[in-house]
Amino acid sequence: MLMNFSGDLILLTHMLMSGSWHIYRPGEAWKRPRADMRIVIATDEILAVAFRVPIAEFHTAASLARRKGFNRLGQDVLTNDFDEQEAQRSIRSRPELEIGVALLTQSVLAGLGNVFKSEVCFASGINPFTRVASLTEAQLQSLIANSRKFMLANITDLSGDQIVTYTGFRRTTRRADPSQRLWVYKRGGQPCRRCGTPIELRKQGEDARVTFWCPRCQPDPPK
Repeated sequence: MLMNFSGDLILLTHMLMSGSWHIYRPGEAWKRPRADMRIVIATDEILAVAFRVPIAEFHTAASLARRKGFNRLGQDVLTNDFDEQEAQRSIRSRPELEIGVALLTQSVLAGLGNVFKSEVCFASGINPFTRVASLTEAQLQSLIANSRKFMLANITDLSGDQIVTYTGFRRTTRRADPSQRLWVYKRGGQPCRRCGTPIELRKQGEDARVTFWCPRCQPDPPK
């Protein structure tokens, strides 16, 4: 996340798995202990508080352009000017990757995490271990469209003053029951919500992130 201040001052933060930003009004009680606070950005009307944020760095535009990792980010699926054709070209540039790995490679496509990786592949009917080189154009289009749809559906703008707020657990099924909010993620051994086949799980990629899929709805990729 980037916050631009007056002059050439930019705050770069990365929440990783533990961090979060909260928005409060002055005098409002915080939902996390003060000991977890790392940053407070205060105005007369709003307090932005960062809790347990592992990475927090001040940059100029020049130093940010040199920042390892950030300067190689692919398109963010949440940007207003998202270009699906460019996203397709970026994914196609890594034909050797399994699509589950490609969706998590931030230099290819930025924004998706491990939960949405599995959910996007399921919604697209594509086995996450399929190589990018084996994907049809229709499959690739479906993956990109579902990536953007799920990510956009999991943020809301309820404040009226352009503050985007995450309001609950990740949800992809659109079902009202909180216990049925995801299709496959963390549902290993449980019946598929579509066909009843037990969901499978396996570690994937160099980072050994756990991937979930339905072997019937997402059949094995071509050999």
